[in-house]
Formats: sequence, structure tokens, C-alpha cells
Amino acid sequence: MPMSSDVDVESQIQETAEDAVAKDGPFVPGVNCTNINDVSEFGDVEYYMWERYYIQNKSRGTIIQLSNAVTNLEKFIKQSDRFDCSVEDVDNRVAKQFKMWLVDRVQPSTAASYINELDSMAQFYLSDGYYPGNPFENLTDGINTSADDNSASYQTNERITVDDTKLREAIRSTHGSMKIVLLAVLVKTGIRLSEACNLDWEDINIDHPLADDLLPDSRFELSDDPDTIYIDSDKTHTTTDVYTAGNKRKVDSWIPIDNELKRLLLWHALTRERRFDGENPVLMVDDDPVDKPSNRLPTTTGWKRVKEFAEDYGWHGSENEKENVTPHWFRAKGSSYLSNQLEADDDIDVDAEAVVKGIRGDKGDDVIQLYRLRKESFKDLVRSKMFKIGLEGI
Repeated sequence: MPMSSDVDVESQIQETAEDAVAKDGPFVPGVNCTNINDVSEFGDVEYYMWERYYIQNKSRGTIIQLSNAVTNLEKFIKQSDRFDCSVEDVDNRVAKQFKMWLVDRVQPSTAASYINELDSMAQFYLSDGYYPGNPFENLTDGINTSADDNSASYQTNERITVDDTKLREAIRSTHGSMKIVLLAVLVKTGIRLSEACNLDWEDINIDHPLADDLLPDSRFELSDDPDTIYIDSDKTHTTTDVYTAGNKRKVDSWIPIDNELKRLLLWHALTRERRFDGENPVLMVDDDPVDKPSNRLPTTTGWKRVKEFAEDYGWHGSENEKENVTPHWFRAKGSSYLSNQLEADDDIDVDAEAVVKGIRGDKGDDVIQLYRLRKESFKDLVRSKMFKIGLEGI
């Protein structure tokens, strides 16, 4: 895209060219020429970086931050099969989806910094009338930058891409009801591994005659929510099992389950070990070396099961754990898949971001107003858009 004719840089060029060359060639990423005497060949991004570094005297760290922000936006657009645009042509819809994609890959403070850099760049051109609008304005609202920077819920590297068809086939081929339930719950609901391990049968309300005979009564929070999972944000390692991590969810959440997961849970309930000591964990293990009264699946063992599953299909093997298929990968997959399905349906008018945030247990006025207070109207919609595995035979 050519530079705006309103941007007068010729006089600035002459003043900074020698200094730029003296620095062993321009530092700005993407600008490879060693003699800056014509910016007409620069794209919008390259020119903005050049202007910020050589004219505004911004630090190298600032330029690197901007470069990383642009690189991530380019990756998002390249990986998406719904958006066909350049960085310069991003609109509000693309920007919102990019934000959701980004916050699952980097820490909150980093995501906010990247978006702020893109916001500044858009504002730079907007002030000259070069851009029609700024899709990144106020986009950092709702990003909790006070979150623990060491939280494992965020991955700082690009996740591996797995074809949906191959993923479905792999899950269907998994042996053992516990393992397939774990994978299905993770990919359909996007809950954390610790939250899955902490699930008790009382946390699930299944509307089916078999459930009345097989399962204990569901907790009172689910009395008006059939075919729903309840994630209790107050569950900690002291309230469940000393070998299972506590939930990290900010608020209690009601997550609908579709017919596929409903049938799978009923099948699992039929084959589960019966307990008569008041303990009713959904996911249990019988080969754990630790002698525990409930045999609840520990998060360490759950992580190992997912890793073994991924290794069988060549989706785990990188020295960098964050580049493999892991429980965190499944959480991001479930969230992004639901978001994409909601956004792609032109027949519905809904804020996909707020719905997905409601499923994920995020805070925010938009979540409260759009999801928690209206979850009844979203139940069937969410169920229809969840990732489908193809378990019709169960």
C-alpha cells in the first residue's frame, strides 16, 4: 500500500539518512536497505517503525515490541481460513478475533502491550486521515494484566496446528472410557485440566433416565440447568484431593454439554467404579502409586495421559513443551473453535467473544450481561457449535 501523499518525510529523510547508515544499516525489522533515501517502497508497517525509531527516537525494545505485535497479527491472519486481508486492512471483526487468539498464546501483559502498539500505529495514520478508523481502539479492555505472569494458562509460543478430521479420528480411536472422556471434555468445553480432574458427578446434571439410577443427585446450583456442567471456582486442592491442583477459574461457571458428550458421560458412568464413601470423582485412576481414598485422577497423571495420546499421533515431541499438543492446547482449541463457529454463522446476532468468555469463566460486565444473565438463551446455541467428535454410535 503506497504511503499517504499527506505524509511529508522528504526533509526528515535527509537529516536522518547518515545516522541510519552509521548504525550498520537500518535496525528496523523489515527494512533491509542500507541507504535510506526513498521511503516510497516502504509499506505502512515499515514506515511507521522507521518513523518511530529514527524520527521519534524510540528505543530498540519498543520497535521489537511493535515488530512482535505485527508478526503475531500476520500469523493469526495466515492461520485463519475466514479472514483474507493484510495487516493494513484489519477491521473491527478481525481485531476482536485476533485479541481472543492472542490472549491464549501470550501472557495478559504481553497481549495488552502488543495491542497497544497496534493501536498506536493505527492512530498514527488515523490522525493524518490515512486510515478510516482504528480497530484496536479500547481493545485492551477486559484483559486482566494483573494475572500471574507465571501462569501456565498462557502459551508464549505458537501452537501446533492439528487438522480437525485427524483430531476427531484420534479421539475416537482412544481406548478406555476415562481417557476418551478426558479428551472430549477438554476439547468441547475448554476447561482447564485441573477443573476436569476436580469434577465430581454432583457437578454434572444429565437429563436422562439412566442418570437417575447411575448418578448421585446434582448440586443445587444445577437444579434449573439440565445437561450442564458446573465449575466451582472455590474448589481447591484442600477441598478435593491433595494431589490435584485447585481450580483457577475467576467465577463459577455453567457450561452446557451437547448430546455427544452427554452420551459419552452416560457410557462412562456405566463402566465407572462404584464408590460408597461419599467420593464421586468423574475421572478416576486405578494405577496411581499414591494410596488415596478417592483415586481421583491427579493432574500430573492427566497431563501424562494427554501427552501419551499426542505422542501416538506425532503431535508431541518438541523440546519446547509449549509447542506440543497439551491440555492447554485443548483449552485453546475448544475456545477458538466455538468462537469461530459463532462468528461464522450469519444467522445469529451474538457477541461471540462474550459468550466464549462466559464459558471460560472470565470476569467483566460484558460477560455478566451477555452470558450469565442470559445463559438460558445461549444453551442450545453453544451446544450446536461445540467441537464434534463423531460419537453417534455411543
